[in-house]
Amino acid sequence: MLISITTLCITVFFLLICVSFLYGIFGYIKRLNYIKNFPDYISVLEYHMEKAYDMLHKDKILAYSLDAYRIPDEDYESISRDFVILVRKHIGPTLLEEFVQLYGNEESFLFILLEYFGRKYEDDEIRKTALDNLTKEE
Repeated sequence: MLISITTLCITVFFLLICVSFLYGIFGYIKRLNYIKNFPDYISVLEYHMEKAYDMLHKDKILAYSLDAYRIPDEDYESISRDFVILVRKHIGPTLLEEFVQLYGNEESFLFILLEYFGRKYEDDEIRKTALDNLTKEE
């Protein structure tokens, strides 16, 4: 009886080591897949971020742009939050999980989304043109 319990323990220990090893190999292969397909992931993400930004620009940013005003801070925070929500809805739960894994955690992924939003807002051509027109008139 003692031999069979010892054998069982060794077998279970060996199986745990094998499962851990396979799990590590699977994670490594998945990370390589993210690296290999990074341009594809980014093009999908940029497509959805652009789509979300265009929707918000038309509904919430355009009025400020035409008047050459900066969005007030509280409105900017609300609009950027709406942008994150829209992107998350556009990509869906499966891709959201993949992007969170690609960037390491949700905080990093949200940082990427907010950085994109801020850059797009700062490069708003309508606002720049309206501001240039205002300065030329003066």
